[in-house]
Amino acid sequence: MSSQDKSTKLLLELGSATEKTTRNELLDRALQTALALLDADAAVILIPASTRADRLVLHAGSAAAAVLAVPAGGSEVVRLFGTHKEPIVLAEISESSVIAAADGCPGVDTGPAMFVPVRLKRSASAYVAVYRKRGRARYTAPETRSMLLLAAWLGASLEVLRTGNGAQKLALSDPDTDVYNQRYLAQALKREVRRAGRFGQELSLVMIGVDNLDALRQAHDGLAGSAVVADVAVALAQQVRSFDILTTFRKDRFVLMLPQTGRAGAIEAAERMRGAIESHVFPSVGEGGVTVSLGVASFPNEAATVKDLLAASERALGQASERGGNTVVALGGDVVFRLAPPQEKRAAR
Repeated sequence: MSSQDKSTKLLLELGSATEKTTRNELLDRALQTALALLDADAAVILIPASTRADRLVLHAGSAAAAVLAVPAGGSEVVRLFGTHKEPIVLAEISESSVIAAADGCPGVDTGPAMFVPVRLKRSASAYVAVYRKRGRARYTAPETRSMLLLAAWLGASLEVLRTGNGAQKLALSDPDTDVYNQRYLAQALKREVRRAGRFGQELSLVMIGVDNLDALRQAHDGLAGSAVVADVAVALAQQVRSFDILTTFRKDRFVLMLPQTGRAGAIEAAERMRGAIESHVFPSVGEGGVTVSLGVASFPNEAATVKDLLAASERALGQASERGGNTVVALGGDVVFRLAPPQEKRAAR
């Protein structure tokens, strides 16, 4: 089969997909297709999240994508796409030291590289990129056209998924917090555990509880507990990566599902959320007036089933609450404590 025939076949297979696809599966499929379509050594998708961007990388020969950190200064390619929408094709990534530093691909001694924007209605900060090792052939004009078609398919598919998820969320979201409800959690967790088991990946849960909710109700006249929980939901959602899932769990708890994330990564995410809530200024309570406890458990190390994983994260949350709240506890011995109780921090100021 010629390279042109192979490209046509891969692109037709994308267009003929009829099965129900999740966002994570869609991104995985785009990365796998980019590797095969462009004969690349690695492919990356930069996708917007609530407050930042996430980069997913798939290396040739790897079974699953990993998450790349976005440099503190942001993406140079995104800045360039802000002024023009043409693909960026480099015979050697070293042609642009700024792009190499901000948008290079760890694990690949990159020579040729190509970046193509993914058009999304609500964001201009998405792209798909492919990398070849130093010394390999540069990307050709026909390959650039194929990449443009892939990026167009990805953008359209993400928009269709977003629109469909919007309708789905009306049925599967909690009316008080506007995040997915426990019914959706059951569906998504079953799906993600099955997917993690199939690909030999880790999956972590962070169960989050609002500390001293009854005391907050009593201390603030007219302050409804549901209002505090709704405000916490908004603050938590701002810390969630684009491919993570935040849901409610009972009346005053949340669950954050972290695909392809082990215990260490989950602890880091939980600690980030703990700090965000502690420093957040809630309209009716003020800074430091609301805190959360968080319990971390991971598949398959702490639990091998959906039921056991939920139970393990709930046990960890219970331990965090018993330690006085405003604390992250992970099963397996890793514990992250706050540096000082909120009262001491306020007194120090």
